[in-house]
Amino acid sequence: MSEVRHGQRFAFVMDTRLCEGVHALAEGCDMLVIESTFLDGDHQLAEDHGHLTAGQAGRVAKDAGVRHLVLTHFSQRYSDPDAFEREARAGGFEGELTVAHDLLRVPVPKRH
Repeated sequence: MSEVRHGQRFAFVMDTRLCEGVHALAEGCDMLVIESTFLDGDHQLAEDHGHLTAGQAGRVAKDAGVRHLVLTHFSQRYSDPDAFEREARAGGFEGELTVAHDLLRVPVPKRH
């Protein structure tokens, strides 16, 4: 008899404001690669231009039970990449978190 082996779940979320589809894609992901174009202080810009903030990305990941959150697609108006991690953490995400940069490779987490 064989046993069921669940695969890994991955989602890639770009160029969208917060909506139900973002939550549905993120649900139960082992890895979520998600845009966080703006910091929370510029949430209105994010809304106006169809993007997410780092805090929103962190809250989505927390609520969806994501294991590894990868933040990407940052506005060049910001010079401190660590600010994106701080805001995602402030949004409640406590799992593994990577702030992406050009040419970074991030492995999908192994199955549980």
